[in-house]
Amino acid sequence: MKNISLLLALLLYACGENFGEVDVYHYSMENKSGRSMVIKSYRSDFPEVTPEITSLAIDEKLEKMFKDGLPPSEYNFKYFLDGNGLYDSLVIIYANERMTIFKAECNQNQRNPIDVCLYGDLTEDFVFTEEDYNIATECGGPCD
Repeated sequence: MKNISLLLALLLYACGENFGEVDVYHYSMENKSGRSMVIKSYRSDFPEVTPEITSLAIDEKLEKMFKDGLPPSEYNFKYFLDGNGLYDSLVIIYANERMTIFKAECNQNQRNPIDVCLYGDLTEDFVFTEEDYNIATECGGPCD
């Protein structure tokens, strides 16, 4: 019996003071581009799957909170947009005139919200700006 008590005490001590704590992530995206926006999240290797679509009006801010369970995992804008983090690409469409495509990669691109090496802290705020609109590719007609 003494050995069982000692084993339980060691297990509780090994868990440390943070046992049971949960990380809370606060994320937001805001449209300051001066144009309405549509954000399409999709899997590049499954083009037949309907993308997750998020719309942001001019000056609209979308905010979400995520509580991370145990064991710790990761949270980033991929999860923010589609809920399960399975999508690896974004198409940002500005006023059905211009678009930008982003991939979930680690290339230190501040303007890519799904750059997994830059965005993953407990609090992240991403603002789409007029400059983002200006550098986006013209669609030459309605963007799809």
